[in-house]
Amino acid sequence: MSSKKTISIFSDLSKPPDDAKPLKGAIETFNQGLTSLYHVSSELQFSKPLPALLKSKLKCLKSGTDISKAAIFIKEDSSGASLKGISSIGLSGKLILKTKVFLTPVEEAEFLKSNLMPIVNIDFNPHQERLISFFEKEIGIKSPGIMALEIRDLLIGLLVYERPASLLQQEILTIFSRQAALTIENARLFAQVEEMALKDILTGLYNRRYFLQILEYEFNRSKRYHQPISLIFLDVDHLKNINDTYGHPAGDQFLKQFSVKFSSLFRTTDLPARYAGDEFVAILPATNQDGAFILAKRVLDALNKHEVIIRGNALRISASIGVATYENTEGIGSMGLIDRADKAMYQAKLQGRNCVKRFEDIRETANL
Repeated sequence: MSSKKTISIFSDLSKPPDDAKPLKGAIETFNQGLTSLYHVSSELQFSKPLPALLKSKLKCLKSGTDISKAAIFIKEDSSGASLKGISSIGLSGKLILKTKVFLTPVEEAEFLKSNLMPIVNIDFNPHQERLISFFEKEIGIKSPGIMALEIRDLLIGLLVYERPASLLQQEILTIFSRQAALTIENARLFAQVEEMALKDILTGLYNRRYFLQILEYEFNRSKRYHQPISLIFLDVDHLKNINDTYGHPAGDQFLKQFSVKFSSLFRTTDLPARYAGDEFVAILPATNQDGAFILAKRVLDALNKHEVIIRGNALRISASIGVATYENTEGIGSMGLIDRADKAMYQAKLQGRNCVKRFEDIRETANL
């Protein structure tokens, strides 16, 4: 064999056969998808709102597949049957956020069993056909594919998408669905931990730290927009007597029941919180002196009429309330407003308890 012929043979071997080109393209697409998933995974360490985080993941999914339309729906309640739209690409974001999906127990079981609903099988599964028709008509995805997002055999959401052309891309979708489910679960756990850090363990009300943060924000906002802000400072009367008579566990139960009633007496714009021990506060944004005083009287009246049941005994609630208002006319800060409300509450205690006092009134009589 001549040297020229040998070189020709090896040069031919260096060229891929024509039938290898489709495989090469599929491998490149698969690698691109894996790269996108790597970027999706790396974003888990960043703190973002869940909708924004899922949208960035959907964009990464798009770059690694031929999917141009996709949406994620998550369960509103872990034990419920309703899922709400939270994020999407290639679709109307407003429409997705307004769309709700309801699953029957049978449908949910089918999702968990297969984790994929092939379009070719809709004639054999009426539950799949119903949902596919729903997504086609309601959100405009043609021939949608649907994958369950699950954690520990529990369905937490659905991924709805334009069906990919290749099996390799379906494998990418499987990996993506697991990552998306993990992201949703981690976001919910983070929210629970964050809420626990902001809430008082005993009463479920916001704690002192969060109250101080919000008060500072609302106080600065009232100064900026020249609006009044008021503060209610409440102390439960004679809690020591309850502890001495029934024991501290009973006293804790009293505070729990009191807190449920207390928090229900305020507007959605207000912020009730537990300040310390038997002391409670409430921020009243955009509320002047008269409005705060009227609200405080209503709160006291409602508490007096409410009964707390402790070991079969119906106990009435007595409380001393102080009210202070900042109307952008004096050089005090948020802590100064707390101090004024506290002094007004103390005057209410001195004058017989179970009443409401305004700092503006006691300042005139006590020269404070």
